[in-house]
Amino acid sequence: MLKQPSKHGFFYAAFFMATVVLGSVLIYSFFLPQAAPKQITLAILPFPDNGEFTPLSVGFSTVLRDSIALSRDVAVVDTVSTNAVMWDPEKSSGMSHILAITHFVDGELNSDEGRLENVSFRVVNVSHPNWKEVLNVSGVDLSDSNTWQDLRDSVTLQVRGALYDNSTLRTDDFRYPPEIYQAYLVSLGDWLLKHKDSELFSSLHEAYQAKAKDLFEATGVATQPSRELWEAMALFKTTQDTGVYSEAIWNLADEYPNSLAVDVLGALAHDLQKLSLAESAWLRVARLQPQSAFAALNIAHVRRLLGDVEGTEQAFRIAKLRDDLGIVGYFEMLDEQWGDPNRETSTPQLDPTVIETLTQASGGLLRGDFLIAASIHSETLRDHSISAIQTTKLWRSPPLWLREDDLRWTANRDFLAQHFTSASAVISEQLLLNAESEDAIAQLFAPRRSK
Repeated sequence: MLKQPSKHGFFYAAFFMATVVLGSVLIYSFFLPQAAPKQITLAILPFPDNGEFTPLSVGFSTVLRDSIALSRDVAVVDTVSTNAVMWDPEKSSGMSHILAITHFVDGELNSDEGRLENVSFRVVNVSHPNWKEVLNVSGVDLSDSNTWQDLRDSVTLQVRGALYDNSTLRTDDFRYPPEIYQAYLVSLGDWLLKHKDSELFSSLHEAYQAKAKDLFEATGVATQPSRELWEAMALFKTTQDTGVYSEAIWNLADEYPNSLAVDVLGALAHDLQKLSLAESAWLRVARLQPQSAFAALNIAHVRRLLGDVEGTEQAFRIAKLRDDLGIVGYFEMLDEQWGDPNRETSTPQLDPTVIETLTQASGGLLRGDFLIAASIHSETLRDHSISAIQTTKLWRSPPLWLREDDLRWTANRDFLAQHFTSASAVISEQLLLNAESEDAIAQLFAPRRSK
């Protein structure tokens, strides 16, 4: 005859099961989020000062974005795209969908007679219908000993901790005199506020990079990824060693997947006909610059070369949504000719006002690969001096939707060769293997587990 279990046995069994369940929940809550790779896309909204946007407050939110963007674990949307949405009343309410973000950071500075007294900020998860605050820090008092860099680094640490960011923490190695760094913030914020009501935000991505480089040359202040990229580009301009340059760009894109180096890697891969790598790099750029029509056009072009008709059409649709320059229609016409090379039709000309707009936005110089490509399309490249051309491409391949035998390309190829006179064709075997490896490409921008 079986004995009936005692009441004590039921109690101990229930207690044991409850302990196992609670322990599992605690382990999941505390350890798994920190160990597992994440797919977080973050936007840093522009900070106001006492309710109003000022050059200093906007500049601070910009450098905060750049500081958090040193993470390898989180994708961080660029400042131009974020501000374009947040300063547009028709878009700001739908920012989570327009920017395709899972989280955002917003905050406010409080100053009295020009002296900053405290800062408040929060991190909000918008990946679910019911938004949830995961961090809220209010009224942080600032002492006279705190510099803007100290404040930036402190907020960066807290934001990354709230996101379980487990990648190696980096802060800028360069420490600047407080007055120089504050002037840098004001210059950045002033430039962004100057273009606050611009209807041509898609052209401002390259213009912003040009402004950042101008500030670096004038003040010596720059983000670490930008500084290292410009140093690699300057070295290449001197040595013309494609092997060293391409390896440097790969390493920079791998180390700083939220930086301009990713776009440069896409252009380099396209030049070297490593099209899968080019597509992967430009898809990453499109995630970081969700308001850029140029990023979507680059993806459409490389997908056409890969024979992905459906993917090309999808990229065109996205480019149309972002196009405020009237350029997508031109490339759609060229795309039809690309699919039928025997089609007898006159080659359409790119609207010259596009070139003028881009040139003005870039400070009057021929800066940015798309601007150079547009000048080739409109046959105006020779109107510019070589000294004005600043490019991240090798220009071994023609730009978007021009063939190798297109007269506009062949006529300007030698002109561009004056800029890169003796580029070495030697590239390391390992780099070429990585550029052709699906696994290496997939790991290039992927979140990583901590070691």
